[in-house]
Amino acid sequence: MEVGGPGLVYLDIAGLRGLFGDEGEIGRRLLSAAAERGHEIRVGVAGSRISALFACRWGRGVSVLEPGGEAAYLAPAPLSLLELSGEMAARLEGWGIRTLGALAALPSAQLFERLGSEGIRLQRLARGEDPRPLRPWEPPLILEESAELDWAMETLDPLVDALAKLAELICDRLVRRGLSADQLEWICRLAGGLRHEGSLAPAFPMNESTAVTALLRASLEARPPRGAVEAVTLRARPVRVPPAQTSLADPSRPSPRLLSAALARLAALVGAQQIGIPVLLDSHRPDASKLAPYPHPDPLPPRGGETRPALALRRLRPPLPAGVTLGAGRPVELRSERLAGRIVISVGPWRASGEWWTEHPWLHDEWDVELGDGTVCRLAHDGSAWWLEGIYD
Repeated sequence: MEVGGPGLVYLDIAGLRGLFGDEGEIGRRLLSAAAERGHEIRVGVAGSRISALFACRWGRGVSVLEPGGEAAYLAPAPLSLLELSGEMAARLEGWGIRTLGALAALPSAQLFERLGSEGIRLQRLARGEDPRPLRPWEPPLILEESAELDWAMETLDPLVDALAKLAELICDRLVRRGLSADQLEWICRLAGGLRHEGSLAPAFPMNESTAVTALLRASLEARPPRGAVEAVTLRARPVRVPPAQTSLADPSRPSPRLLSAALARLAALVGAQQIGIPVLLDSHRPDASKLAPYPHPDPLPPRGGETRPALALRRLRPPLPAGVTLGAGRPVELRSERLAGRIVISVGPWRASGEWWTEHPWLHDEWDVELGDGTVCRLAHDGSAWWLEGIYD
């Protein structure tokens, strides 16, 4: 079985006729099994993966293509089945090519001269030719080690020593495979049949047993098991970290191992929920953000070699209460602890609201104003009070 993408699965049914019937019967069995689980699917059966995909998308229910008849069956199918780029679709449309059969009938040599290897690839797909074998789906690799303890451990140090031995075994398997662990889970079986479970995600995938043991110790110190431990299990989710060569021009970065250890100690002190990277939420509410766990991708570099100066808003957190005098519905004077003066220019208001479906809806108007001394700032009015939200630099 190969997972071809969202909602798409390829199956090799060769040799199943004696068990489940012919290809049509196997397709009907698949339809029935999906319907019993509340899913509506389509099935295409052909000698190649691409032919089966086209038959599935173009047909209804179960579509079975006879061996050797893929090209004839697909000839009247629309060219949109190929999922062409906009430029390629426009070019073929300009040539009057609208079906798979019309593309398949073009002379290959002339097609290569005009479209290169991409044209030949599309023509082979239009003919139902797809020689690549299936890539079998494999369950995610999870490395696990367990140990039955000789006696129930009631203190933390011997428990960490037992986990250190398991971490050494797992890290040795990771190194041999060229992998690292980006998530660790442990299960402690307590006396009386209870379980103590926990997990941690290092700031950087690692395969060093010493660093892993330090993280496990910090996590267990923050939340120790409540009882004697009789057996322990340690699991690691491996990932492949591509090697990257650092540039001499880049600023130096901290060691991933030291960074992970420092974050683990901080999490033990203040809680794992209080450690992370601030990430903006998809909301119009100002300063709507949350803490996302490490790691987090680096910000994109600026485009081009030139940077243009921009006006930046230095937000005040929390915003300062302000007194605002209105004239003809517009702010004309500002009084606050930080700024005070006559408003010479005002732009706004910009009304923003949201989360009305929750217990804490919000609504406010924002104004950008310039004072008599040239200071530009941001004001907000929430319906009952004015606030100085920031000052432009």
